[in-house]
Amino acid sequence: MPWVSPLRRAPFLRLVGATAASLTCLGLTLPAAATTGSPRPSEPPAFPCATELFAFDRGRDPGPSTPAGASTGTRPSVVITTPAPLPSVTSTVGGPRLAETAHPVTDLPDGVPHPPPSRVTAWLVADLTSGDVLAACNAHVPLAPASTLKVLTALALIDVVPPTAVYTATEQDAAVDGTRVGLVPGSRYTSDNLWHALLMSSGNDSAHALAELAGGQQRAAGLLQARAAALGAGDTRAVNTSGLDAPGQVSSALDLALFARAALADRRISSVASRRDYPFPDKGTALRGSDRTTFQIQNHNRLLAGYPGTTGLKNGWTSQAGGSFVGTATRDGRSYVAVVLRADTSVWQATTALLDWAFAAGGRARAVGTLNVPPVDVASPSTGASATQSAVQSGSPSAGSAQAPASPSPDARPDELPVGVLAAAAAGVLTLGVGVGLLRSRRARSAGSAARR
Repeated sequence: MPWVSPLRRAPFLRLVGATAASLTCLGLTLPAAATTGSPRPSEPPAFPCATELFAFDRGRDPGPSTPAGASTGTRPSVVITTPAPLPSVTSTVGGPRLAETAHPVTDLPDGVPHPPPSRVTAWLVADLTSGDVLAACNAHVPLAPASTLKVLTALALIDVVPPTAVYTATEQDAAVDGTRVGLVPGSRYTSDNLWHALLMSSGNDSAHALAELAGGQQRAAGLLQARAAALGAGDTRAVNTSGLDAPGQVSSALDLALFARAALADRRISSVASRRDYPFPDKGTALRGSDRTTFQIQNHNRLLAGYPGTTGLKNGWTSQAGGSFVGTATRDGRSYVAVVLRADTSVWQATTALLDWAFAAGGRARAVGTLNVPPVDVASPSTGASATQSAVQSGSPSAGSAQAPASPSPDARPDELPVGVLAAAAAGVLTLGVGVGLLRSRRARSAGSAARR
């Protein structure tokens, strides 16, 4: 390689420094260079089943745990720093064993391995065809669901929002906290646009817009609650359509499995949830044709990138909920759902490990419960959500207080940061890439000159 003068390198090095400083101001960092033999921070111990609301570790890298082809990122800290008792369970929907807590619920013949341990507060594995629950941990413990609640949003509003509806975005949509697809006030969108943004990009602005199309935020929350009851999901209390942390908003591993099963049975929902990318309309009022440019949005479900047979469904993360995921897959005629809630590890690793166990052992495991449950009597709710949420959200605001910070929380994941922050970070990375390209170009010209001499 031809020698490059330090004087030529100086502008590039200044560019790297400026870019790194800009990203640091945003709370982001450039990837560290690989160091042979450098130790990875140790993972806290995994366990078969959580016995308490364990404290979350802060700022660790989850390691090489994402599926092949998926992007990686560091897992930031969350606000729960001291252990607390598990919220009370008051429901036996799906069978009495599913109401057991603090230990894995299984019925395995000799020689069948137990589900793998992980740092997850609640989890469940079920056969989607038969409805048999094959293994579970704290299945009825009510916990904050984060964006996994958007599966219920789709189920509740898909028949309420007309497929031909056209929506003009508002300032209120654009101001919603957390992940946003980028609705522009004054621009028009079809309901199909909004469904793709909701289930693929986890757009909280889209969730807000769909609620408006359904009659307003309060009515939409009521529709979610009614749909949950109709599906037999008695642990769920819906306060909003996005899954953002809110006092009283909870669900459970069993309820989310019920939502997943119903969603996969509805082609309108499952076809969107399994799509890899989608051309979303940019700013404008034209609904189709060359008068409206588009940009590609990608599905946040990383299992679609590397787990064979993946059919869905939805991930979530907030500072109160931790990581959550509802994953579904089908292979050789067998279909399973795995749910994880309040994870302090990679939700992708935890979910794929449970699905791997299901495909390997599910045919021999005996049922410990069922997803074939009757509707819940809405006059007799099965759990007290307000007391539950106060335990889950240690130190969270009381009911009625503001819950949407004006600036991005340092606890936000890379895929949960507001659009402006991500755009600024992308600009910094692009600038760095241009600098690398210029340096390579100069090196190439130097090599060419040397060859001609």
